[in-house]
Amino acid sequence: MKFLTSALVTLLMIGCGADPAPKELKEPEPETAVTTEIAEVEPNQKVLQVHGTLVVPPSHEATVHPMFAGYVHSIELLPGEKVKKGEVLFELTHPNYIERQRNYLSAQALFKQQEKEWKRQSQLFAEKISSDKEAAEAENLWSQAKASYWAAQAEIKLMGIDVQALEKGVIRPTLYVRAPIDGYVTEVGAHQGMYLSENQAAVTITDLTQMHLELEVFEHQASQLATGQSVSFYLQDRPEQVYSAQIHVINKAINPQTRTLVVHADIDQSVQGTLTPGMFVVAQIAID
Repeated sequence: MKFLTSALVTLLMIGCGADPAPKELKEPEPETAVTTEIAEVEPNQKVLQVHGTLVVPPSHEATVHPMFAGYVHSIELLPGEKVKKGEVLFELTHPNYIERQRNYLSAQALFKQQEKEWKRQSQLFAEKISSDKEAAEAENLWSQAKASYWAAQAEIKLMGIDVQALEKGVIRPTLYVRAPIDGYVTEVGAHQGMYLSENQAAVTITDLTQMHLELEVFEHQASQLATGQSVSFYLQDRPEQVYSAQIHVINKAINPQTRTLVVHADIDQSVQGTLTPGMFVVAQIAID
């Protein structure tokens, strides 16, 4: 009986088995922390953040008017085209162009005639053949003819007509209107057959090599401005591209509506010609 009891205990121990040793639990690894890097700013550098536009100074923009009214005979310009100073922009025609050239030739002929008569009368007066009155009258007529001739010649030159060719009998029915500066055509206000008066704008040309910044600064910040201060700026559609400039003029007048004054800054010469007038900019002026 004792033997059966021992055997039964042994079988129960084998059937149930011993509990396995507990596994060692590992602590979870800490997650990697997410950080945001903040750009460092010079501790002593103070700036004014302002807005403005890219502009062209008046001396580098030209509005082309015809010197003499006429009809557009030919024009092949498009906005965006690059032109050189002296290049033909368009051609005009009008009947009075021919009349003006005829008047010049008549004035020239009369001048030569009166000059010849004056010299003759001067010689006769020197020889006591003619009176002083006749010599003076001849000189007066010659002076009047000379004034008319010179005035007609100046007008012909303003028309851009070759005086020497005209004196040889070459009369032109058309006039060329030429570019007064190098630059790009930004506006074309004329077309084939259109009548243009002397005060009517036909073409606008802009020189993009001398653009500058026109910034607006609030009046309470004006005391912090000075010529020569450095400016960094970017275009609103290209914030990753930063350009440099330098203040050269500070307007002393305050806009009564916006309470701002205008600051002009020269753009670095290396980027001139790559920017477009009228673009909005965000700028920082180093004030310390």
